[in-house]
Amino acid sequence: MTITKSIIHQVIPNLNETEHLYLTLLAANGNRINKDSIQTEYVLPNLVEAGLIEASSGKIFEIPNELINYYNELHLNSEHEWIEAPTDEETAYESDVLKANLEQYQSQLEIETNIHTMIDNWSNKDLKTHLQTLSDEDIIGIVRFYQLEEKSDKNSNINMIHQAFFKDFTMIQKMMKYMDFELQLNIENALQFGYDNFTYMKGATREIFAFSHDFNEILFVPKDVLEHFKKLKASGIINPEIEKIKFYRGMMNLYGFVRLDFMQQVYKKVYRKDITSDDIKQDITTYFPNLVPNIKGNWVKHEIYSHQQMDLDVMFSNMEYYTPVNAQQIYKYVQNPHVENNKLKEDLKTELKHNMKGEHIYPQQVEALFNEIIETFRVTDSFETAFEFVADLGARQMISIVPTENLTKLLKTMYTEVRLWRIGGHKVIEMPEYRQQKKSRVVSYKKRNKKR
Repeated sequence: MTITKSIIHQVIPNLNETEHLYLTLLAANGNRINKDSIQTEYVLPNLVEAGLIEASSGKIFEIPNELINYYNELHLNSEHEWIEAPTDEETAYESDVLKANLEQYQSQLEIETNIHTMIDNWSNKDLKTHLQTLSDEDIIGIVRFYQLEEKSDKNSNINMIHQAFFKDFTMIQKMMKYMDFELQLNIENALQFGYDNFTYMKGATREIFAFSHDFNEILFVPKDVLEHFKKLKASGIINPEIEKIKFYRGMMNLYGFVRLDFMQQVYKKVYRKDITSDDIKQDITTYFPNLVPNIKGNWVKHEIYSHQQMDLDVMFSNMEYYTPVNAQQIYKYVQNPHVENNKLKEDLKTELKHNMKGEHIYPQQVEALFNEIIETFRVTDSFETAFEFVADLGARQMISIVPTENLTKLLKTMYTEVRLWRIGGHKVIEMPEYRQQKKSRVVSYKKRNKKR
């Protein structure tokens, strides 16, 4: 359609805050060629409805200069310079840049597509299905490793492995002896958080029944193998070292920097056992050697802070910590981005997907972005600081340079639900100041209603 001043004049009153800010930024930037790959039907719905830009579904589209110029003239009182049509040289340069960006995007998309396909194909499969993908040589290797009686053909060997594995806990306990702590912790997390695949950079041998397909760093544990692990735990056979690892990892992810004497208190509370600060230091040396340099006096700090010099006694000597009531509340934080409000978490992921750039967006990409946001939120001391990171995501072309109003609202709410390191693992919504502020708003609202 031909864009005229009259049309823009009619459309401006219908624009939402995101659309106003988006066009204002384009006018201020003054670029002669403006292209984007946001999902316009979600981010700029009124401009799409008016026919001024296309419903892109994440494809690259161009924003007409006439739209920006007339908006600048009518709504911004010509605050910014008029954008002229691009020269042939500028058009050619932009075409080359776009081609390079598309090649990079396609390369990354191919990786993400392969990961998505692999997860789709291999999640929720049983042990026999995974064993069928192995070579005869690998199957015989498993038979010999577990000292089973070798059969004449592959299927017979697979049936024998399957029967022996699920008969009792003999094979699974032998398997665990050959797993490092990181892999055992990954399987513990898979059981606790309900998934069957995870990233494990060291890969895995065939004998431990965690399989990789094409991508060495992503492992799949067969669903019936996971169920057997559950039965093992239910029987009371647990690895006390893994419980300790979960405790320390959960504590570090929950607090970021924590006093050793407080860690002693929590340990005694949740396990009903005493532990000394020297015991804690020794455990950290054994299970997390990378954290040894981070132990200073009565403090230990998260690896994120390894290269930062911090006088924690001066900064946080009067820290009042959130105190978990049982071990399970700590274990939730073995995973970095844990948030307790599941509905808010899913709502935010949905809105993030709407704001992400690109035509194809896979669940693992949304999950990775969500995790990055939560892990950033927990180390900040205010929402304003946290939102600088969100703005940086736009600058890095990961999400729309101007998030939707709903995304901004959800991010603000999420910030109040994350356990923040700077306030001792408390949530903002748990702080007296927040409760008082919220109470004051309610009282004020009631007073206004009375006057009416």
